[in-house]
Amino acid sequence: MSAKQRVGGPIVKTLYTFYKIFGYKSVYYSLYFVVLYYFLFASNVRKALKKYYLKLEIKFTNKIFFKHLFNYALTTSDRFISKANPEDYTFLYKDRKVLLEDVKNGALIVSNHFGGWATASNYFNVENVKINVVMNEAMIKNAKEFEELLNKKNQDCVKIIDISKGSLATSIAIGNALLENESVAFMGDRALNEKYEYCLDFFNEKAYFNKNPFLIAYKTNKPIIALFVILKNTREYELLYKRIQLDKTKKEDVAIDIAMKQYVKALTNILKEYPLQWFNFYDFWEKK
Repeated sequence: MSAKQRVGGPIVKTLYTFYKIFGYKSVYYSLYFVVLYYFLFASNVRKALKKYYLKLEIKFTNKIFFKHLFNYALTTSDRFISKANPEDYTFLYKDRKVLLEDVKNGALIVSNHFGGWATASNYFNVENVKINVVMNEAMIKNAKEFEELLNKKNQDCVKIIDISKGSLATSIAIGNALLENESVAFMGDRALNEKYEYCLDFFNEKAYFNKNPFLIAYKTNKPIIALFVILKNTREYELLYKRIQLDKTKKEDVAIDIAMKQYVKALTNILKEYPLQWFNFYDFWEKK
């Protein structure tokens, strides 16, 4: 099982069945048994998180490890349940009107493998908002097949741009979306193409981030927004966002470097505040 992609299709389907029959509490308490398995046997994840907490200068204990895994399992379950039944959740936000204006007119959205990132579509389920998510659908085959079975109530606002169809098709799809004033979302903490990997200091060591959304924002003059969806409580999430300043008076490479450092600083600050919600289960600082 890959440490980078840990979507257990059969497990999620079973939990969703529990939810439909017995309610949310059955899912919540069943997760303890699921998490216990990974707690005992996912040694690669334990090793990666141990290094992560060392970077944050937080003592890594079994309690922290279990809680970290539990948060991941909970947000993964919420990803699917919230799409079928968003009314069962509380979604908090500040200055939503300002954010929606940018998104309605086409923006580059930089998300992260943090918190309830996969529930973010619930914040944009309003009229005239279209978000195109750039991802490799082949990597999330189980999740995709399961989502197609759901009666999703926010499906109209989200479309997928599948990079497995090739770089040319991906570029055309991104360009068409932006021309239609639709927004395009990328993962900032993981580049899906090596040519867009950009090295920056992250907790005092070099790590790689996704340059592509910043490059597109510079070329298209579209705003770029970093999003963080925080798990605040059971079935409660809060959306925080930061508009990244991209100085077009500077040369492309200089402007992008400055903008990406803003993003990494925002990510660093959010991880210091919510360390248990970082869901990159591999050595993020691995030398390349």
